Amino acid sequence: MDALKLLRELVEIDTVINPAEGKYPDAAALTIVREEAESLGFTCELIRDGGLNHMLAHRGEGEPRLLLMAHLDTVPFNRDEWSHDPLKLTVEGEKAYGRGALDDKGNVAAILSALGEAGDGEGTIMLAITMDEEAGGRGAKLIRDRLAEESRMPAMVVNADGNGMVIINRRRGVFEAYISVPSAASMIRGVTRRVEFRLDYKVRPPHHAAYFLPGVDSHPLIALSQFVRVNDAHVSELGGSWLKTNVIPSIVWGNVVIEDPTGDFVPVDEGLTALIKAVVPLTRPVIRGKAPSEYGINATPNYYRRRGESHELVLDIRAMTDDEAEVRRAIEEQLGDLEAEVQLHGGGGYLFTSQSSNLVKAAMDALRKIGVAPQVVEMNGASDSRYFSPLGIDAIDFGPRGGNIHGPNEYVDIKSLELTIKFYAKLVEAVMTPKAHR
Repeated sequence: MDALKLLRELVEIDTVINPAEGKYPDAAALTIVREEAESLGFTCELIRDGGLNHMLAHRGEGEPRLLLMAHLDTVPFNRDEWSHDPLKLTVEGEKAYGRGALDDKGNVAAILSALGEAGDGEGTIMLAITMDEEAGGRGAKLIRDRLAEESRMPAMVVNADGNGMVIINRRRGVFEAYISVPSAASMIRGVTRRVEFRLDYKVRPPHHAAYFLPGVDSHPLIALSQFVRVNDAHVSELGGSWLKTNVIPSIVWGNVVIEDPTGDFVPVDEGLTALIKAVVPLTRPVIRGKAPSEYGINATPNYYRRRGESHELVLDIRAMTDDEAEVRRAIEEQLGDLEAEVQLHGGGGYLFTSQSSNLVKAAMDALRKIGVAPQVVEMNGASDSRYFSPLGIDAIDFGPRGGNIHGPNEYVDIKSLELTIKFYAKLVEAVMTPKAHR
């Protein structure tokens, strides 16, 4: 199978998901994947959830059971920020650019290519392709529940939703906190000015909210919040490049009013002002985790919209916990006396697999066989493997090298993609073939 050709076909299909804007993936991408899987001898079924289909497929019978997962949905994009058409795979040198090239269509193409190369062994290989990983991962949860109901739970899970060609054995859980406050129009004397802040970083652009590192990166809305707090300013309007709840806006601006008794009477919104002032404490919640994390807790305010007579802000929260009540407690504690409605979504678990597990050892051996020095690491973003790890199932995430995940000019390294195919093939052979036959 030509992985680059398959990737090109998949990138050209718009699979952006953004429920807040009523945007859902084109199902044609899943149709292509299903046809490829069937050509490899897989029996496929579709699991429907609302207006989306997810695919669960299997080849072989009995134990051991290995589940390979990946997703086709992608995050939104701003065409003006791209040097290439995000919906056309553009190859320049060893880089292939396009939305989803790295996250996660490149992985989908690699998995299918590897399954065509891997030798047959005993046991069952299962393949799950979902269409909503970027919007909460409900599809992966439904697939897990279906496997549990049918007593087909896997012994191991390889989630093809990583990057960097490293073995990922730890990832935090993800929650979304929707915080809404009523508008409160008022008039004050003052001077109006427009202030603007941009995403600033020192090492790599953290377009994906999970990669934001306080102390290294500067979030534009947090900066605006501090400006309003320090200057005791009032806000009449808030704007920015709001794309999605887990995509950090590249620019945020606000029309603010500094009180001045000699100024004119101007309109402000005290509800919006209070919400913006609350951003700084909201991004510093004290959440008790259930496992250690190198990255601690992230709470980034990435999406805002005016809803009728209310203002809604969405926090993307990353923590090593599946305890929704604990996250809610921490957010409400930071809100203090601010009268706000809080809706919390997400959770489901977190990835934490021992480095001494058989799956991690097999993955390390597979990398050595293709000439890559193995590294076992924690990675920033959450993933669908979190639905299996809390059940005691060994799980890892993996993926090729590339860059600009969730940002403009996302790309996958082509040579790395080829190595990733070999890695998946070697790992499948190692896990599925009984020791006596090796």
